[in-house]
Amino acid sequence: MGNDNKKLDDFFKRNTEEPEELTDYIKEISKGVDPNKQTFFDRMAIFFKNLAERAGLYYKKSKREDISEKPSTFRRKFRIFTLRTWKKIRNSFNFESRVDILDDTSVLYRRNKVNKNILIITNIVFILFTLIGTQQPNYIIIGFFALAMLLINSFLKGLINEEPRTLIKQQMAMYVGSIYILMASLGVYTKLVYSARKFDPLAGDVKAITASHFNNLVDLSIAQAGYILIYFALVVVALYQDGKLLRILFKPVLAIMTGIHIIVMYPLFEHASSLQELYNYLFAEQNNVLIDILLRTILLIIFNVALFSSVTIGEMMNDKRKQELIKRREMERDFKAVVGDVFDVIGVFNSHTINQNQEDAHRVAELASRLANVLGLSANVCTEIYDYSVIHVDHVKELNILEYESKETLNENDYQVIREKTILGSVIIKRLQLNQKSEDIMRAHFEKTNDPNFIEKMKRVQRSQEGQIILLMEMYDILRQSRNYKNKLKHKRAVELIQLEFTEYFEPYILDRFIKYQLEFETFYQKYKFSDRSA
Repeated sequence: MGNDNKKLDDFFKRNTEEPEELTDYIKEISKGVDPNKQTFFDRMAIFFKNLAERAGLYYKKSKREDISEKPSTFRRKFRIFTLRTWKKIRNSFNFESRVDILDDTSVLYRRNKVNKNILIITNIVFILFTLIGTQQPNYIIIGFFALAMLLINSFLKGLINEEPRTLIKQQMAMYVGSIYILMASLGVYTKLVYSARKFDPLAGDVKAITASHFNNLVDLSIAQAGYILIYFALVVVALYQDGKLLRILFKPVLAIMTGIHIIVMYPLFEHASSLQELYNYLFAEQNNVLIDILLRTILLIIFNVALFSSVTIGEMMNDKRKQELIKRREMERDFKAVVGDVFDVIGVFNSHTINQNQEDAHRVAELASRLANVLGLSANVCTEIYDYSVIHVDHVKELNILEYESKETLNENDYQVIREKTILGSVIIKRLQLNQKSEDIMRAHFEKTNDPNFIEKMKRVQRSQEGQIILLMEMYDILRQSRNYKNKLKHKRAVELIQLEFTEYFEPYILDRFIKYQLEFETFYQKYKFSDRSA
């Protein structure tokens, strides 16, 4: 008996092979290895997964569907407003929002936009550091710094957004923005170091620190916080995922940083009247100064190496993504072309070779559904057999993708629609094959060309129970109509001919049920005999 939950595209499939999982399992068992045995690392992985689920990290928590009161209108509106605001903020810092990664100009434009948003926040931080980094702020210098920020940001905004957007403009904006954030961070750090340089952390007794010294100590702490801005600026530059940009800019940054440490933080020129004096100062008197400068330089180099490695990996992954996307686009074009050609062929075959109109197809569908019913199949399977019987005349017009052929790229929804159309097309092809099989069998038997090879070939085509049900009703319907190779037959003669000539194509129990209820099928045929035409 048939499966009560068959799908249309499952018709006429014969599962003769064992599942691959079962085969692998048997092989493992034969080797004496239990594939279900958990190792120590398997148990650790399960523990990590459970922990991550509870924390909501990589696996989402399963939400309990508790019955709760409907939130108030204000709470609902506030929640919607919050979600929309957060989504807008998140999109403002999303590098891949609505970006075609194959379009270099579009990608770089998006990166410039995101880094421009980061610069707005960074400028505020720079101003704050400038204001709090000294006990006596020079407002003229601060105002000049703020004006320079405004002018550079306005220039960047115009350069990024000016139409037409070209790659050279976006590259120029990338370099201007990167140089600006690096120079601004270096300038802020220089100013903070200069304001704190009067305090010498290597000399004096801590107990003797006066209020003035304490203020200088605070300034020194702020200067160390400003030191982090240099690393932050390098991270922002690295967001462009351009190793060449990072490599070009790091050399002057390293030189300027070393100059700040030698000239501003530790003014070595004051002890450089001679090389001997400088040597004594660095290696004998204040060797911690040399150690501090070297450590800062080494740390900056190591950080840049790590950053450069990350950028290089990102570039490599982006290149691979581009290559995969190029292949996907090519496959999309081929896919649309092949699917379109197949659909055209189905339409031509259906309109020129099929010997059924809608009325004939629905009559066969009624007869096939009734035969499935008397065979004891479920109502669901009977309905599916009916739908399958008429699918080649009722749904063939749905096989077109004209609206997608003009699209350069397909989204997931487009793929899903075309996939469903492709599945429908494959089912229609099977149905047309079954219709052609019935015509070929009839013609061969009436023209006496049905040799054993032909019979064996026909028997291999769609041998499922559902296929035989529809085929039997197709052949009965053909016998009752006129063809260019035969005259139409009465019901009794058609049934006799099926019993005498066509038994090898059907399982005995299917023929037995058809013969037993033949009078009912004659009644059904007369009831649904909408047309009587000659082919």
